[in-house]
Amino acid sequence: MGMVLFIRGVLYSLFVMLVLSVCFAGTALAQAEDASDDGVVEKKEEKPVENTQEERKSVFDLGEIEVISTKANSGNPTSVQVDKEELRKFEANTLPELTKIVPGLTTDRTGARNETMIRIRGFDQKHIPIYLDGIPIYVPYDGYPDLGRFTTYDLSEVIVSKGFTSVLYGPNTMGGAINMVSRRPVEEFEGNIGGRVDTNGYRSYLNAGTNQGAWYFQGSASYLNSDGYHLPDSYDATTEEDGGVRENSYKQDSKYSLKLGLTPNKTDEYSLTYIYQHGEKGTPPYTGTNPAEKVRYWRWPYWDKQSVYMNTKTAVGAEKDYYIKTRLFFDSFKNALNSYDDATYSSQNFGSSFRSNYNDHTVGGAIELGTYVIPNNALKMALHYKGDYHIEHNDGDPNQHFHEDIYSIGLEDTIDITDQLYCIAGVSYDYIETIKAEDLDGSNNIVSFDKPSASGVNPQLGFFYRVGEGGLAHATAAAKTRLPSIKDKFSYKMGKAYPNPSLKPEKSINYELGYKQDFNKTDTMEVTFFYYDISDFIESVYVIPTRYQNQNVGNVEQYGVELSASANLVENLFGGFNYTHLHYNNLTSPSQVLTDTPENKAFVFLQYKFFPDIWLMIDGEYNSRSWDRTDRSYNAGEYFLLGAKFQCKVNEHASFNVGAENLLDQEYEIDEGYPEAGRTVYAGLDFTF
Repeated sequence: MGMVLFIRGVLYSLFVMLVLSVCFAGTALAQAEDASDDGVVEKKEEKPVENTQEERKSVFDLGEIEVISTKANSGNPTSVQVDKEELRKFEANTLPELTKIVPGLTTDRTGARNETMIRIRGFDQKHIPIYLDGIPIYVPYDGYPDLGRFTTYDLSEVIVSKGFTSVLYGPNTMGGAINMVSRRPVEEFEGNIGGRVDTNGYRSYLNAGTNQGAWYFQGSASYLNSDGYHLPDSYDATTEEDGGVRENSYKQDSKYSLKLGLTPNKTDEYSLTYIYQHGEKGTPPYTGTNPAEKVRYWRWPYWDKQSVYMNTKTAVGAEKDYYIKTRLFFDSFKNALNSYDDATYSSQNFGSSFRSNYNDHTVGGAIELGTYVIPNNALKMALHYKGDYHIEHNDGDPNQHFHEDIYSIGLEDTIDITDQLYCIAGVSYDYIETIKAEDLDGSNNIVSFDKPSASGVNPQLGFFYRVGEGGLAHATAAAKTRLPSIKDKFSYKMGKAYPNPSLKPEKSINYELGYKQDFNKTDTMEVTFFYYDISDFIESVYVIPTRYQNQNVGNVEQYGVELSASANLVENLFGGFNYTHLHYNNLTSPSQVLTDTPENKAFVFLQYKFFPDIWLMIDGEYNSRSWDRTDRSYNAGEYFLLGAKFQCKVNEHASFNVGAENLLDQEYEIDEGYPEAGRTVYAGLDFTF
């Protein structure tokens, strides 16, 4: 039934979009003819024109979904755009490292798996899909990609969307979305090469490309290596950790990408991209005081990801007032986890030891249709399909297969009401169908889970008002859903849980009020208030004393404020700060708290320029205490990290930098029982050609 309704919705939306376009186009044509008969020629309504490639150098426009700014319709200003210059300036060399410079974002560490992720206003990674050039790349099984494995050297920008996220992204944007946009060459030959050496390892990168007018090519590579990170000198040894280099904290990551694009004319573009990532890592053992937490001796011998995707854009119509964008992709993810008996990592004889293998892949695509033919409107519709496949087994057991199909249709219109006021209205319908879900019975024979479907409707509306020169106020409301993952429904959580195939989507109504003022290119200020009313939240409910089950029982509210500002304080001195306050109430279980997210987070920096290309920057990041357990029994304490960076541009091609992170060598944890790196001193060199 749900699939039938989805197909009807697709056909109905196509029909509505076509009728509106034809009617308004006919009206506009008639008005033009009348004006011509009267001898008066009226100015033709201009469609929104996106910034040219020269203005946004090296940005791969086809990879963007949510338009941040255009010359006419202003797009969604509630999203945050971090360009490659900001990424390099603040040493955001992996994706989680940008959290300090964007308000509302915090770093989330799952120490037991040695994974780093991002939270947006308290929502964890499964509520925040990750995209690369508009292609979903989050892991099919649980939606938790290890973002610490994604370097940013090959990116032109990162777009972070929060509560009011475009319906054109597709499903599961309950807490927002993050889209990494790759580079697109502009010159006949261009590129950069460089790297960094620090006390914990080294990293290097290379980008090279050519644009020959009718076609372009971009190649990128990066490599990250660490034999382990150093703990603070003041660290007190424990049974599992004697200090110095953190036990079993090694990692290696390599990433390679190739992109070939065709640009037959000024409006059309076709691009094919291939990306390969390989990694391996260890998981440092737990060193905390919680007796319920097990010490794990885990290593991941491989973490391999491959992606092939195509992005296209074709303008149609006599006046090129319509366009068609397509995204087709195949993404595979394979990893292995080995659990050992002890810290020697040499034997697997205990019952807790195993060799587990995961093999996931995703295939799908999206079609986006848009038109500017309706005066003062930018009307867009997107259709999405994503097929998720997951295979898992422990050595000696048969393979268990899982397959789910996810469909989404979204319709969005940006309407200029007056010269100062515009609105963005959208609605989407998401549908998930479980095709295959297998289990093992007591004799290790394959059996099947129940396979119910689920769906959600997501309407949203935002108003944006331009105030004077450079001011913009907004008020938005968005109803969002998050479809439960394969892991949510079918995992036994290593013997600690019962599956629940009948889980329903989580729901949230996201409200936001904000104001931003750009005084000039450098002096800005922004304030945003947000409130999330969350229902059917998936929580763990103990059905017997030793086992729990995921159930839709949560009624939660999250609200807070974000502040940010930057300015030239005095001559040659530039500074900025951001602050986030987040409050959480579990209305169903008042004693439970939000885990892994500080209530207060702040970041401040000062940059002094001795000369235009020689500068020194000091920055500080503060995070208040975050709870590691919902019952407030254990927490990661508050911490403040001081950093410094000196950069010198030798000539128009070369620059070098030296600096330090955690300059005060403070002991701190993001996840209780998993201490972070101490003082890290680094030196880097970058060369542009």
